[in-house]
Parts: sequence; structure tokens; C-alpha cells
Amino acid sequence: MAKRQHENEGAPRGRNPASGEEGFALALVVLALVGMTTMAMAGYLRSNTDYKINQNHSAALRAFNISDDARSQYLGRGKLRSDTTTYSYAQGAADVWSEMLIAVDDSSTLYRLVSSSQHNSPEGGTASRRTSSIVIHKAAGFAVNAALTAPAGLLKNGTAGTLEGADGSVAGDCPVAASEDVAGLQTPEGLFTDNGSTTFRDDGVVVGGGGKGKGSGGIGGHPAIDSTRNTNEIIDDVGINWQGMLDGSFAEADYVYSQDGFPNFSTDVEPDEWPLIHMDASTFSLDNSYNGRGTLVVSGDVTFNGDFMWDGLILIGGQLSSNGGQIIQGAIIAGLNIQLGQAVGPVDLGNGTWNYQYNSCNVLNALKGVGWPVEEPHTWVEIF
Repeated sequence: MAKRQHENEGAPRGRNPASGEEGFALALVVLALVGMTTMAMAGYLRSNTDYKINQNHSAALRAFNISDDARSQYLGRGKLRSDTTTYSYAQGAADVWSEMLIAVDDSSTLYRLVSSSQHNSPEGGTASRRTSSIVIHKAAGFAVNAALTAPAGLLKNGTAGTLEGADGSVAGDCPVAASEDVAGLQTPEGLFTDNGSTTFRDDGVVVGGGGKGKGSGGIGGHPAIDSTRNTNEIIDDVGINWQGMLDGSFAEADYVYSQDGFPNFSTDVEPDEWPLIHMDASTFSLDNSYNGRGTLVVSGDVTFNGDFMWDGLILIGGQLSSNGGQIIQGAIIAGLNIQLGQAVGPVDLGNGTWNYQYNSCNVLNALKGVGWPVEEPHTWVEIF
């Protein structure tokens, strides 16, 4: 019995691990580390991919914002041009241009407006967006009721000179050519002073025809003189936002005299362009060196001298005086500073051989140059 107990006490209390078990445990640890490393790498790659996706999205969004802002700036200036205008930003730029699609009616034209932008990301790389929308450009809605509108009155000397409301355009020149005659002169009753022996003719309304060009002196039109409205009614009826014309908030001038000088119509102005030119001075004198076309906006008083010639509209804030033999084919509206609460003297036509004739085509072309583009709703698309 004692012997058996001694044998039991001498027996080993545990087993020694086999040599293969230690290697298996190490392999499991290594495998776990590889798995964890792989997971960490996958997480890093995913995070890096997400970061790059977010960067690309942010860059594309900024490029879109540049494109959208440039399009708004372009529309805000009130001018549609076929040449490209570039707008620069801190981290990019956009090119904007318009393409004529179709004439909607006599005074409205449909355009396609394109804005192409690039955003230069600080992290590197460039994002681009190109957007397009449809814009309708309408001619300005001024009421042109006479060859010469003089809300402050008119003084005429002698028998020479012609104010002609018969439409001087020729059928086929434009959609409204030779359509209707207007008054030769619009002025309030009692504010027309004639120091000569002026002849007056009611030319009637002529539809069709063209090139009526009445006029062998005197005042003609339909009627010769319209004196049915007082000064304020004439100003209101014309309907010009005169302050907006002067400060550019209604329509941006193509040329501002104090900044750009007067354009050379042989080199600076396209053959089919009827620019808006602002003569921003309290007094001005115009002779044949200022001949041209479009809309002439004169802030203050103006004197026409010599053989000054103009096709289109002449809008005058102050008093108009005339000397010599000017030829105006379109319409003149003087005394618009009355709208601003200023006192304006009457138009003073001297003894010259001036000829002011209404021309519907020239007026329409000038009004288109002053008109305003409006983006049509729900026409925005992105071009890929």
C-alpha cells in the first residue's frame, strides 16, 4: 500500500505541450495582426476615397457657383453680345456669351445664354461646369409719340427747318417699317412759340408704303402738333426710367463719355450694333464729329451744331438748342430732367435748316439696344 502511494507521488502532475502547438498559436497571432492591418488599410483607403469624393464634390459645387454668378452678372448689365465676356474670381473664372435663336416678334428676340466656368482647387486640379439657359430680350418700352417731344415747350425762329412725323422708313427695312405716322411735335398747349411763318401739315396715317419723307419746311405729322397733354402727363406717358438711364441701373451704357470717350463708328462699333452712349456732362455741344446711331443719352443741356447727323433716339435731360443743318432720323425727347424735379428751359430751334424726322426702324433698333434680357423660368440646363 505504501509502495503504491510512493509511486503515485512520483508521477508527473501535468503534460508538456507538443512542439506543434506553440507554432500554431504564433500563426494565429500573425494572422490576426494581418487581418487587423488589412482592416486598417481598408479603412484608410475608404476614408481617403471619401475625402477625395468630398473634395471633388466641393470643387464641382464651387465651379457651378462661379458659373451661376457669372451668368447673373452678365444678365445684370442688360446687354446680350455674341462675343465672350470673362468674369474672374479668387479661385477661378467664367466665360459667358449669348447666341441668337429666333425673333419672337417685332421687339422680342430669343437667345441661348451659355456660362462656362473653371474652379482652380487649392488642393490641386481643376473643376469645370457649363450651364445654359434661354433668355428673351425685349426692346425698351418707351412711348415715342413724335419726331420731337418737348414737355417744357418749344421756341422756333424763322421759316426754315422741318419737324416731320411722317415715318421716314421704307417698307421692308424692318417689321414695323412705314406702319404709322406720329406727330411732328409733342408739347403742352400754350408752350409753343413761333417767331416765323411756320407751315403745318396733317400728313394722315399711311400704312404700307414707305419713304414718305414729307417736309419742305414747317411741321408735319399726324397731327402736326400734339398738345393734348400737359408737361407732367407727357413725361409720364413717355415712361422712361430717367434716373435709371443716368446711373446705369436701368440699362448699362456701352460707352460713357467721361470714361470711354465717344466711339469711332468705323472701328469701335459693329455694323449691326446700335449702342447706348451716355454723354455725362452738364452741357454739351454736338457737331459732325459725333455722328452715329443708337441711343444718345445726354445728362444736361445740349446744343446741336453744324451738320450733326444721328439715326435712332436722342434722350436729353436738359434744354436742347439747335444751330445749323442737322439731320435726325428717329426721334428726340428733351427735358427729361423734369422727372427729377429740375427746371428745364424750352427747346430752342434757331434759324438753321435742321431736319428732324421720325423713323420707326431706327427707333426700334435703338430701343432694342436699350432693352433688357429676362431669363425664362425652368430653362436652365447643364451641358456635359
